[in-house]
Amino acid sequence: MTTQSNYEASQDLNKYEMLMNTKEILTQEEYDFCFNWDHVETRQSTSNLGERGYLNLNVYSEADHHESVQRRERGY
Repeated sequence: MTTQSNYEASQDLNKYEMLMNTKEILTQEEYDFCFNWDHVETRQSTSNLGERGYLNLNVYSEADHHESVQRRERGY
């Protein structure tokens, strides 16, 4: 591998890790990128939401979701 290809691979890995460790909802493009990088992990760590994208189970928190729903219902 050349220095340039090592750099590009490093950048792709950083992008993959950022998406899988921080984004709760992945767009189709982001999902495709992650799937091409690591299809097994991406398939196991996401759930298809249809038109809305993919739920990233690595960062989704059921407790945070319930808290958010309760705040909306109370008008906060």
